[in-house]
Amino acid sequence: MSLEVRGLKVSYGAIKVLDGLDLTVGENEIVALIGPNGAGKTTTLNSIAGLVPRAGGDVLLGGAPLPADPEQVVRHGVALVPQGRRIFPTMTVEENLFMGAYARGGTWKDAPKRFAPIYEVFPRLAERRRQVAASLSGGEQQMLVIGRALLAEPDVMLIDELSLGLAPKMVDTLVDTIRAINAERGTAFLLVEQAATAALSIASTAYLLRKGQMVYAGPAERLRADTALLHEAYLGRRQTSTAGA
Repeated sequence: MSLEVRGLKVSYGAIKVLDGLDLTVGENEIVALIGPNGAGKTTTLNSIAGLVPRAGGDVLLGGAPLPADPEQVVRHGVALVPQGRRIFPTMTVEENLFMGAYARGGTWKDAPKRFAPIYEVFPRLAERRRQVAASLSGGEQQMLVIGRALLAEPDVMLIDELSLGLAPKMVDTLVDTIRAINAERGTAFLLVEQAATAALSIASTAYLLRKGQMVYAGPAERLRADTALLHEAYLGRRQTSTAGA
């Protein structure tokens, strides 16, 4: 199903963070939302997921309003992979995964059946399924939270800073995994990234956010080529564009 954000407004007290933001994630599409620190990217995801109150605007899933309650957001088919991974550190890998399955009515009795597809995607998690999550590497923890989100059987996954704190090789592995999940399961993705390269490499559509305002909405490939626009968005200074008209 498609995810549509129309006129989204979010404020923290008197400070407007988002002021009328629009974006669309089409069915089975990978979309990148990029921009510098403080642009409002994480706030956008948290507001869609119901973790931050919306001051205005609409969020639609498949054309129907998406509730603002986090539990209902998950049950309707939208799952968030939060920034910083947010594992349950003292719980095992399996116990962490079960938290995703529980959101869709899973029980320990059917857990092995539910976990099997996740272990196919992330064999390393199968090897470490009895370990406490805190013992995993950063890349393994990111696999864990993605797997946990997948167990909620989402139509749309929101991923906040996939590459944060990870080595380039691990980032490449996770990017390839997202591409495969999208192709094989039809899951749509909205990827939030400060580092633009990884997200733009697999997205078909991109949005560039700066200070709560969209400064670009269009093909990801074109934005990736427009180094002048990226330079201005991140550094505040315009260079001669390399992108075609």
